[in-house]
Amino acid sequence: MTRRTEIRRRRWSALPTGGACALLVLLLATLPALPAGAHPGPLDEYGGHFDKRTGLYHYHRPSKEMAHRKPEYLNWVMLPDKGILKGDVAKVEDADTIWVHMVYRPAFQDVAQHIALANKNERDMLLRVDLAHVSPRETGAQNPRFEEWFLNKVQYELKQKLLGHKVTVNFEIVGGGASRLRGMVFEGKENVNLWMVLNGWSYYVLNDGSNPYDKLFRNAEDIARRDKAGIWQHLP
Repeated sequence: MTRRTEIRRRRWSALPTGGACALLVLLLATLPALPAGAHPGPLDEYGGHFDKRTGLYHYHRPSKEMAHRKPEYLNWVMLPDKGILKGDVAKVEDADTIWVHMVYRPAFQDVAQHIALANKNERDMLLRVDLAHVSPRETGAQNPRFEEWFLNKVQYELKQKLLGHKVTVNFEIVGGGASRLRGMVFEGKENVNLWMVLNGWSYYVLNDGSNPYDKLFRNAEDIARRDKAGIWQHLP
């Protein structure tokens, strides 16, 4: 017998046979199955956590009560394109954009899964919202002499009005691959976008899709022009 044959025979003799093999199969069958892509890490109160590799949040064992509380923070009008969300304003990025913080993770995740990475912050549950039917940036550009002053002024006024306040956002998801939220923002019952037009912080933008408040926006722009409010002090 060659040395190679002897080694091979020893290896095979070490394997379980008969009853031992059957016992091994039974033990393996009783082990709990792990879901595909599972990895270690504690789960939060909603039954999910952040993937250490991707930095994204996902569920393992979703909490049963999640569906009951979601309507307090999010309602879809047309899934997954339009809806109404509630949160508080965490940041006024510029004269055209705010960041809204949603306090309930399951509601946030429902929206965030449709939003590009650049327009959300999953860990802090923040969503970037472009203000619909207004554009202080384009409005200010009509008079370059006052543009920088105007944009800084509008951002200041938005901070005074919204920062840290609870808001409701009637939103739509736009932008295709670079998907983001565009919306009408309400502080209580006040339409903030309409307030901007009325105070001359923006003209009324018509190409942002249909607007259920069209007549109010047109009337607000007429009043702002008449009273020389905001930018209309410096525009004909």
